[in-house]
Amino acid sequence: MTSLPRTFQPDPEAPAYRLDQNSPYRVKSDFRVDFTNGGHIEAKDFLLDIVGDTVTPERLAEMIVSALNLLRAGPVTIFSMQVVRRGAHQDAAPAALPRGA
Repeated sequence: MTSLPRTFQPDPEAPAYRLDQNSPYRVKSDFRVDFTNGGHIEAKDFLLDIVGDTVTPERLAEMIVSALNLLRAGPVTIFSMQVVRRGAHQDAAPAALPRGA
């Protein structure tokens, strides 16, 4: 796998992230998103569903920005990422979706 940490500039035209609660795989990551208007957010052990059993760090950065709807996102630094099977980290049952979703 690519050595981390690495910083990416997500493509604003990248395909949107789509939740798939039936996916047997997820990516667990630590990251930081810096905003173009100042400030940042960081996450540790953040989980996103993925299609298949692989994802590139570049795509993960795009998925994070899309999943969190970060309109003023700037560079995304991925500190770590690991593909895990659903249920390997106390999440065997899908979370309930909000009404109307």
